[in-house]
Amino acid sequence: MILFILLGFIVGFLVGLTGIGGGALMTPSLIFLGVEPLMAVGTDLLYATVTRIFGVLFHHKKGKIWL
Repeated sequence: MILFILLGFIVGFLVGLTGIGGGALMTPSLIFLGVEPLMAVGTDLLYATVTRIFGVLFHHKKGKIWL
């Protein structure tokens, strides 16, 4: 469990540092650690959905989204 938490911090840091998509780093890393490919892709998609929802809400609150 600690390994997955550490992996999350590392991927988050690299995404912030480079701007590369988290899926390009997280999914292969999870598969390398023994997670089934279908579960790894699903986990990455769930994470991406949640973070995008919060991103939209925060940007909308700041008035940066025009509808």
